[in-house]
Amino acid sequence: MTTSTGGRCDLVSVEVSVVFKGAFMRVLSWFLRIIGVCAVGLLLAGCSAVKLGYSQLPEITYWWIDSYIDTTDAQSRRLRAELDALAQWHRSTELPQIVLMLQRMQRLAPGPISPAQACTEFEGVRERFHALAVRSEGLILWLAPSLSPAQIDHLAAKYAKTNTAWEADWQRGTPEDSLKRRLKQAVERAEMLYGSLDQPQIELLNSELAASSYNAKMLASERLRRQDDILQTLRRVTAGNMAPQGIREALKALQLRLLTSPVPAGRAYSETVVRENCALFSRLHNSTTPAQRARAVENLKSYEDDFRALIASR
Repeated sequence: MTTSTGGRCDLVSVEVSVVFKGAFMRVLSWFLRIIGVCAVGLLLAGCSAVKLGYSQLPEITYWWIDSYIDTTDAQSRRLRAELDALAQWHRSTELPQIVLMLQRMQRLAPGPISPAQACTEFEGVRERFHALAVRSEGLILWLAPSLSPAQIDHLAAKYAKTNTAWEADWQRGTPEDSLKRRLKQAVERAEMLYGSLDQPQIELLNSELAASSYNAKMLASERLRRQDDILQTLRRVTAGNMAPQGIREALKALQLRLLTSPVPAGRAYSETVVRENCALFSRLHNSTTPAQRARAVENLKSYEDDFRALIASR
């Protein structure tokens, strides 16, 4: 989709991740991808076709889920209804919170931002994500036990396919190739917020990324762990020998393991990445010119206006 807003439709979807890279990077699993797709998708409503884009999100999310589990006709009908209800809840409850978040960012943008301030805003994003996760529990508690062995096998095959693509993107090539790719993404995302970066700012990003704790092997290990955890849990809760309360507890425990790695090394890595990216954002922001910061405020205000229009149109 192209708009006269200079790519704001794409920018809204990555704006928060630019500031707090890693918030959704841990969401590499099916259950949380259901939630994550909804969350990111709802943010896409910041394009010029606000009402149209927002109204299509349940349908887009439905087709994404269907590609992973190949829903039956009965599942499809209920899933569509559940996603419609989720979108309506998000519009009325969460969009006002996102507006407040954008207002806070606008107040911060003109001045320097410390790593602690960046991490505070990251926690705000995580709270919104958690609220969406809680609201989606009913959908998960209904859908997961309804899956057939064939659907779980379909999910496993889909994981294998996406893992092959992920490996090609992030685990092949030299460390220099990986750094170039990461730098390209970082520059593109930063420029969507601030406008063009100068060479010293690009070099700052390059040096920060080169010195970071980024570890593709760790990411791959956690990705595979989550997927295996999901598949094993689904097979347990669909075996037909668990009481409803046991199913609820198993799925709740799974969700917690997906949000926070039970593996000490994985958990420590995640926490380190968050700290490093808060610091990275702080250093990049503090290197920006008054004009770049004014551009950031203007963009953030535009997103706020778009979300306000969505709230008013419900």
